[in-house]
Amino acid sequence: MPLALSTGEKLRHKPWLTHGERERLLRLERAAARRRAARTRGEPVSNRLARTYDQIARLRAKAKRRAYDWQHQTTTALARKYSAIVVGDLHITNMTRSAAGTATAPGTNVAQKRGLNRAIAGQGWGRTVTFLTYKAAERGGCVPTVPAQGTSQECHRCHTTTAGSRESQSRFVCKNVRCGWIGNADINAAGISFIGTTLPPDRRSPGVETSSRWAGL
Repeated sequence: MPLALSTGEKLRHKPWLTHGERERLLRLERAAARRRAARTRGEPVSNRLARTYDQIARLRAKAKRRAYDWQHQTTTALARKYSAIVVGDLHITNMTRSAAGTATAPGTNVAQKRGLNRAIAGQGWGRTVTFLTYKAAERGGCVPTVPAQGTSQECHRCHTTTAGSRESQSRFVCKNVRCGWIGNADINAAGISFIGTTLPPDRRSPGVETSSRWAGL
């Protein structure tokens, strides 16, 4: 789920490449790896390998164009609908840090972490916030940020913070027996972001009830 709002909305998108395009990209990347391995040091790139690189670049560029298009359309719709879109201040660089470690202290689950890093980079979270910020400003709105620390463990309904409340990447279960809220973990985190800030008076839209035009992301 690329975007989840505190309102309960889930803004999804299809994969940037179709199944056939992803299969073709994988075949091309494997072919390029084999041809690189067969080259000797200092040997010029063959025409066949150069064509393979070009085909890979075209597919990746196609995926990027589709991602940009979806992000532009989605952020425009959000900026039109809400006066303020509150976002968690995610430290994406830290989140995508390599797990490879060093020669003396090698990392663990390196392949899994590499796949997660690739998935995070593919979503372009930072670019989404950039688009939202300038589009909201053009319409008199704003995009406040709040610390993201703890939002994965705190319940947005009763504010109980318990380790293990986020049972999986997508499932949140409040451990407070008086609450017991169960739902999507990203929507819960968006709710915490929404609660954790206030909209400056000078950014409120005239004649509009502020609470109805807020959203946490």
